[in-house]
Amino acid sequence: MNLSRSSIIAIIGALAADELAALRRTDAQLWKGRQWQADSVITTSRHAKGTDNELLVDSFEWMSIASRVVDFFHIHSSGLEDYLLRVSRLGEWADVVMASREHGSKDITFCSSGSTAKPQKYQHHWRELEREVAFFSDYLNGTSIPFERVVSAVPPHHIYGFIFSVVLAEALDLPVLRGLAAFSAVQGQRLQDGDLLIGFPHWYQQLAKRPLNFPRQAMAVCSTGPVAAEVLQQLLSQGLHSVLEVYGSSETSGLGFRTLPGGWYELLPRWQRQDLAHVADIETAQVMALPDRLEWQDERHFKPLARRDKAVQVNGYNVYPTRIAQLIATHPTIADARVRPLAAEQGGGLTALLIPSAAATSLSAEDVIEPLRHWLAQQVTDAEMPRRFHVAASVPVNEMGKEVDWEQQPIKDESITS
Repeated sequence: MNLSRSSIIAIIGALAADELAALRRTDAQLWKGRQWQADSVITTSRHAKGTDNELLVDSFEWMSIASRVVDFFHIHSSGLEDYLLRVSRLGEWADVVMASREHGSKDITFCSSGSTAKPQKYQHHWRELEREVAFFSDYLNGTSIPFERVVSAVPPHHIYGFIFSVVLAEALDLPVLRGLAAFSAVQGQRLQDGDLLIGFPHWYQQLAKRPLNFPRQAMAVCSTGPVAAEVLQQLLSQGLHSVLEVYGSSETSGLGFRTLPGGWYELLPRWQRQDLAHVADIETAQVMALPDRLEWQDERHFKPLARRDKAVQVNGYNVYPTRIAQLIATHPTIADARVRPLAAEQGGGLTALLIPSAAATSLSAEDVIEPLRHWLAQQVTDAEMPRRFHVAASVPVNEMGKEVDWEQQPIKDESITS
């Protein structure tokens, strides 16, 4: 199975938008909502011709975008990475990617998008991605729905979006609506029988609140996080044929699936349970740690319980950020909290995000932090005590509703202590 040129162009555009959103934070939605075509040009002001299809970047941004494309498609394995700097049209960049995949690795590297300060990179072998897509292709072909189109609200450079809106769409030979066009088709009531919706929990939660009617022969796929069973039941009551929930992570890819809201997930055929915290690939014997604590019904059926609270080292001591966040949230002025480690270059230790309770929303950041800090000092060790505190109205999330690094967001009230 090969990637088409049009799919590669869509992915390159998504990578460019993601990089520019990180570098130009005030214009994040502008870049992510942009439509990318083969004749879209990435160029510097020095070489610009003033046409509507140009995206003006500086030299650093150009290199940053090119680096993202090189990493994602493993172009370095073919030695063709320098060719990206010799051309400027996205169609030409796609040609470089296609040539690289013919002469080098076809593997793909995805980045995590959680609340950690440094996104992690995860390499996936092309053969393993094909095996996952083959399963879902057979599954969908076994339903009573004659699929005609994929409508995806998930970016194609995200592992979930890549599998379902790129590789699966090509395996089923289906056209794809992406981004703003996908949102508009759903909210404008222009879905059709045979549509396969690819979305994420936050989007479906919003759709469930709207008076929408879905075609009877349309299916929704949901992943990237938990979604309440009542939300999915509401969508089904609005006409959807069915909802397929996929459980996995950037590191593992898909692990399980279910069609009954709130029911048990079933392991994908490529996996077998190793123990309570690990699964193994049946073909390669590779063992993967599960991202969550699971409740197992039997060897192949499970339900996620909670994220694993992994220990981090602070001054030689093991501390558990999730447990500290849960403790902070018990304070009467705090509605919710998040805690994570600081990078070594930031001095190490922990940083905390505080979401004030309704009774404390009128307080200044300092008046929220100081009493909490004094109270917390009586509850935790020095190693467990956050060095930095931030106050925000809510936990920052990205366009898919996933939590992001709050220290990289424009937060109005912020106080740092040490």
